[in-house]
Amino acid sequence: MISLNREKNLVDDYVVFDLETTGFDPKTSKIIEIGALKYKNNELVEELSILVNPECSIPDVITTITGIDDDLVSSAITIREALPKFIAFIEDLPLVAHNSKFDLSFIEENILNLNLPMINNTNIDTVYLARKYIKGVFNHKLETLKNYFHLTYSSHRSIEDCLTTNHVYQYCKNKALASTHEKV
Repeated sequence: MISLNREKNLVDDYVVFDLETTGFDPKTSKIIEIGALKYKNNELVEELSILVNPECSIPDVITTITGIDDDLVSSAITIREALPKFIAFIEDLPLVAHNSKFDLSFIEENILNLNLPMINNTNIDTVYLARKYIKGVFNHKLETLKNYFHLTYSSHRSIEDCLTTNHVYQYCKNKALASTHEKV
């Protein structure tokens, strides 16, 4: 099982990732997009963006939210090809995600289904960090935080959501560092 710790050690080398899926249940829903951004010393060094053919019809509500439809993924690779690429991309770096439990549940379910070795990367959940360091918002959903920071990225596409998540991570990390320095 993938560790769902909240990683108190905020790091400079990490991978931000986000998934788009056909629904909310990793046992019955499928991954349709994987996005990941690799940062070294807080600088973006590599990007992974994969559309995934779910081998089923994408619900209209998901197409409305993401813009990803059956035609867009019809010639895309399947999860059998996409997941090993993602695993190779993340290496052993800490994973940063917004509501990491959701995304990691899909990764874990697919690793088990494909009989791949389980990943052991630590993870940092920006929902947890945002609740701790971002006050004055009515919720800590990624869309709300994107608007709070006046970011112009689109929503519900993996790479764009990764960029927003990284902004939240860096903001919270800077707040954490500032509060550490104030205590010294």
